[in-house]
Amino acid sequence: MKNEKINILGIVSILIPTIVSILILNFLLGIVPIEKIEGLPLVMPMFLCPIGAIIGLIAYRYRKDRLSLIGIIFNIILFLFPIAYNIFVTLIFGV
Repeated sequence: MKNEKINILGIVSILIPTIVSILILNFLLGIVPIEKIEGLPLVMPMFLCPIGAIIGLIAYRYRKDRLSLIGIIFNIILFLFPIAYNIFVTLIFGV
């Protein structure tokens, strides 16, 4: 029972940044136009990825598996993406 919960936590820690990544790709590429959420996909990682990283840390603390570790790394990278995006866009376009 305990291992199943931790495995579910590991899956959730990967699922959060995966969904946010899909929304960011949709925002940048305009695959499915969603005007109502405008710039929200670029702000969501700032709030959701720390939660996903904490869930991954909890799962990794109880059961040291690769799934939780990948979730932690994916959340940290995605947390840094909006910051890097804003810096590069400001440098390129000068706005």
